[in-house]
Amino acid sequence: MRALYTALPAKQSLQVQSLKALGEWPNLDRPTTFNERLHALKLAPHDPLLPLLADKVRVKDWVAERVGRDVLIPTLWSGKVLPAQAPCDTPFVVKANHSSGWNAFIRERDDAAWQRLRETSVTWLQDDWHPYLHEWWYNDIERLLLIEPMIGENLNDYKFFCFSGKVRAVQVDAGRFTDHQRSFFDADWKLLPFAFSYPPIDGAVPAPRHLARMIELAETLSAGFAFARIDFYDLEAGPRFGEITFAPEAGFGRFMPRSADRMLGEWWEEGERRAAAAPDRDLSIAV
Repeated sequence: MRALYTALPAKQSLQVQSLKALGEWPNLDRPTTFNERLHALKLAPHDPLLPLLADKVRVKDWVAERVGRDVLIPTLWSGKVLPAQAPCDTPFVVKANHSSGWNAFIRERDDAAWQRLRETSVTWLQDDWHPYLHEWWYNDIERLLLIEPMIGENLNDYKFFCFSGKVRAVQVDAGRFTDHQRSFFDADWKLLPFAFSYPPIDGAVPAPRHLARMIELAETLSAGFAFARIDFYDLEAGPRFGEITFAPEAGFGRFMPRSADRMLGEWWEEGERRAAAAPDRDLSIAV
């Protein structure tokens, strides 16, 4: 099926995949739901900023220019081939800069495991990011490996859904590597009545200690984009930037109830109307 999805023209591929994943044929000529709008973004003229902002290495300079380096997780090493020996003290994380989920958590030194990871990381850089998903910006990135310090275990992820520079929802992911659960809150930390691809988190979810600061950062970084998801971790020392995502769940995430898909699509439209009345913003960066 993936070979078929890749071979089909992009629009038809996304429509067939949506029908299979969500049970609906999307209208990509006049998108109204959130998922339809994500697919329409994939089909739109290519924005040269998207590969920069999806690049886990280069995005850090862009973020630093706008909000400062104190929110960044430092890059300990980057390059195209992992060295014969681990270049820094454990624990750390090895990632490919052009993908999602191609990473390895190194908690202790193990020479045999390191050599296996060196071999695996070669395939990461050789392989395109799933072309059938049509997230073209990932495959326009110059491919690199990077190493970051491990900043904690079992941390909640806070993912800010921003529409034309305004936070409308915060996705909280818990237990990503054990029992993945996900809930949504508004900017005042009121629980939103829908689920997205994973069941809601059991029990109460306290607001992160740096919620106000993360909202401020997310709105600054998302300004000028009809939609962007800005991700953070909440550490005692302050927020730490994770990544910028333009197509959550690649546009195939299932909302429960389905009406939430249309609600987020309306937020997108409202943001576009608001942005049309706002002055243009400079999103440039020296490269």
